[in-house]
Amino acid sequence: MSEILNKIESSFKASLRGEESINTLIYRWGLIGWIVAYFIANKLIRMIDFRFTDVLISIVAAGYFIWHIYVLRKCSPKKPKLSKEEKLKLREDARKDFNKKVVRKLLLQESIKKWNPIFVTMVIDAFCMAHFLGYVF
Repeated sequence: MSEILNKIESSFKASLRGEESINTLIYRWGLIGWIVAYFIANKLIRMIDFRFTDVLISIVAAGYFIWHIYVLRKCSPKKPKLSKEEKLKLREDARKDFNKKVVRKLLLQESIKKWNPIFVTMVIDAFCMAHFLGYVF
C-alpha cells in the first residue's frame, strides 16, 4: 500500500514540476478523476441533502479539475519561438500543401479531424469544473 501511495505522490510532485508525461496526466489522472467525479462525487451530492457537505464535495471536485488543467498546461510540449521570417515560411508552406491535404481528406487517405488530446482533455475538465461549481453557486 505504501508503494502505491509513494508512486501517486511522486507522480503528483512530478506533474507540479512539469516533468510528468502527458499520457499519464490524461489517462491516469484525468480518466480516473472523471470516473470518480461522475460515479462517486456526483452521486454523493445528489444523495446527501445537507448543503454544507454538497458545497464541500463540489469545491474539492472543482479544485481537482482546476489543478488538472494547470498541470496539463505546464507539462504540455512547448512550441518553439519563431522569428517573423520563419512564421512566413511556415505559412507559405501550409498554403502550398492546402490543396493536397484537401484532396487527401476527400479521398479518405488522411484523417478528417485531428484532435489535440491536451485541448480535448482541458475542455472536458472545464465542463466538469463548471458542473461542480454549479452546485456551489
